[in-house]
Amino acid sequence: MLSEVYRICPKCGTNNEVAANFCLKCGSKLSKDDEKPLLEHGGQLSEVLAQMDLTPEEQLAAQKIVIMTGDMPQGYRFQDVVYVNATGVLGQSYKEVMEQLSKHLYSTLYSLGMAGISNLHISHTVVPDEGVGNHFDLFAYGNGFSVRG
Repeated sequence: MLSEVYRICPKCGTNNEVAANFCLKCGSKLSKDDEKPLLEHGGQLSEVLAQMDLTPEEQLAAQKIVIMTGDMPQGYRFQDVVYVNATGVLGQSYKEVMEQLSKHLYSTLYSLGMAGISNLHISHTVVPDEGVGNHFDLFAYGNGFSVRG
């Protein structure tokens, strides 16, 4: 099966069976509007935003943040190089760590008052650690920009 549909809780992000009327984790009411395909190995940044604990003002501002791998769009000006990182342990999915990295990226751009990031690059490093075991780091960097004004 290429696509499995679940009801994803808008409050906590838990995947619930499609017939569920309430979230198994937090008890929030679920509806047909919460039905989404389960993306075990991928996702969308908008889903990461939905899982973040944001005020309505922060949610609106975060939805306007532009994240792109290409050049900076016209009408914006370069502000500074921006970077974030996230760490995962062996056995943890890359998706979980990528979601953590995305949250850090949104938080950093919002905190710095930037409109977005262009030329985004993400690198991956496995770090041997004899005491705890191997872990891996995801490191993202790019050109932070603001609205030309």
